[in-house]
Amino acid sequence: MKEIRRLIYVPILHAQDDSGRAASNVSENAKMRKSKESVGADRTAVEQMWQGIAAKITELNLPWEKTRIYQDGTPVCGNETALAERLAERGSTNYTFLIKLMKKGAVLEGTEDMELLIQEYDLLNKLLIKKAVSDRDSVNAEYQEKSRKLLALRDQFIAGRIAATLQEGELPIVFMGVMHRLDKLLEKEWLMRPTV
Repeated sequence: MKEIRRLIYVPILHAQDDSGRAASNVSENAKMRKSKESVGADRTAVEQMWQGIAAKITELNLPWEKTRIYQDGTPVCGNETALAERLAERGSTNYTFLIKLMKKGAVLEGTEDMELLIQEYDLLNKLLIKKAVSDRDSVNAEYQEKSRKLLALRDQFIAGRIAATLQEGELPIVFMGVMHRLDKLLEKEWLMRPTV
């Protein structure tokens, strides 16, 4: 008989400061196009989302010393904790919350292939450059197609990473941007708790 494993899957929205330096470059471009009020409203909405997530996860009263955290955008690099601390210091609500969980005993796991993250960053930069000089509709369509394929590769890597790193008796919490379809890959193997 196959053991039924549990997993907590949390779909999230990202703030500009959640992905480090890449986001700061994108943020500058976004700020040129958005008013300060709009940027502030986006940030407030993401902060409120994280407050709600924190409250729900706290209610679960999890065994933190047996909890492993998987966060999209966190590369497998050997310096995951230092990266999380640096992003939290820069004001990332997302990583500030993860640091709190780590202080309770949870372990942050490197989740993504660095090469795929670099490809995603390069693709986004090319989009921003092309949009300035090309037909926006065709550029967006090209980006969407390439991005979808790249996201599928990232999800496959993340699913494999969870399977390879999770130890028996541990509980995984997976924080994934809403564009990911990792939940569809994981449903086959995991009894997923309702999302937070």
